[in-house]
Amino acid sequence: MSEKIGNSTNYRNVHYEADAEYTIHIAKTLLKLIGIWPRRDTFLDNVKMYIQTTIVFSLMCFLLVPHVIYTYFDCENLTKYMKVIAAQIFSLLAVIKFWTVIFNRKEIRFCLDQIEIQYRDVKCEEDRLVMTNCAKIGRFFTMMYLSLSYTGALPYHIILPLISERIVKADNTTQIPLPYLSDYIFFTVENSPIYEITFVLQIFISSIILSTNCGIYSLIASITMHCCGLFEVTSRRIETLHKWNKCDLHDRVVDIVQYHLEAIGYSALIGKSLSIVFLSEMVGCTIIICFLEFGVIMEWEDHKTLSTLTYFVLMTSIFVNVFIISFIGDRLKQESERIGETSYFLPWYDFPVDVAKNINTIMLRTRLPSCLSGANILEISLQAFCDVSAHTHYFKYIDRKLFEQRKDYCRFVKLQQLISIFCEQ
Repeated sequence: MSEKIGNSTNYRNVHYEADAEYTIHIAKTLLKLIGIWPRRDTFLDNVKMYIQTTIVFSLMCFLLVPHVIYTYFDCENLTKYMKVIAAQIFSLLAVIKFWTVIFNRKEIRFCLDQIEIQYRDVKCEEDRLVMTNCAKIGRFFTMMYLSLSYTGALPYHIILPLISERIVKADNTTQIPLPYLSDYIFFTVENSPIYEITFVLQIFISSIILSTNCGIYSLIASITMHCCGLFEVTSRRIETLHKWNKCDLHDRVVDIVQYHLEAIGYSALIGKSLSIVFLSEMVGCTIIICFLEFGVIMEWEDHKTLSTLTYFVLMTSIFVNVFIISFIGDRLKQESERIGETSYFLPWYDFPVDVAKNINTIMLRTRLPSCLSGANILEISLQAFCDVSAHTHYFKYIDRKLFEQRKDYCRFVKLQQLISIFCEQ
């Protein structure tokens, strides 16, 4: 037995708490602010969670309900309606994720606790490095999505209202439109200082919604990439199996099987807890991309450079979001399958018959790889990302047709006006 493997039996990871904190730090920071970070199941923590979630959900309803009322009952401009519906779907996704995490908080809490335990129980430094590298990848994906999301969302909620067409009030004065055009039934928003308070409050609530989406996305990236690390560690242990003495092989195979089952169970728990989130993310983001493409086309036609750039950045952030989730799901499936490939290339002729049969059982299990799915309707993989791209291209074609019809209609209206002027003369 090699010296490295011999020393690994006495290895102890003294940095396991820091490693676990590094893995989940961003998600923990964002989700704690809105009260849905899974806490310990104590009376005080439950009371604190109920108070925070009640306040946050009430604020979300304060923003979304009047906005939906205005959109579907008062909005007469079809172009403006198609622009704002993307924001409504994005906010609806945040509400779905918000309650999904609350309802599945015990399962998610278990996943988070297991991260610290699995870092603590690593057998050698090489296993720890494999897991921390996966954590770095998840953190990189999170930072990329956060950068794109906040770069697009903040101008959308702050700058676009400032450069948009002013609203004419009943006394013929004008004012800046709200970030979310809304119809508040129980009070009038137009008068100062209610208007200023509502304006700031809408920006604040939209930041909460954005933090909800980003925090849950960070949670998905963190725990899924950690699960990929578990499968990679299993593959690494299989690769080094032939370095052990024959008398230790049986114990090593038992250890590998137990670790493999732990990774499979962890993956299944992620899929069970967040399947609704995966489904809503793939379907909702596909629709959002289509409406944002429409916004890009409309703003480009009106020669509004800043608005066009804002819609484009938002569209890019959503597109990157779908790609990263699909990539993570595909990576999980590949790492699960790679265990079978690694087992196949072992030097079978050096192993006892019973050990070889046990390894063959591992190979058979990998024929059903672990994967993420959206409510068992669609599989989260790069193939799903390609399907999303195909659908967005189809809707882009529809957007272009609508855009051409709009131009033809505008030309027709101008022609009618010219004819009317000519006839009057």
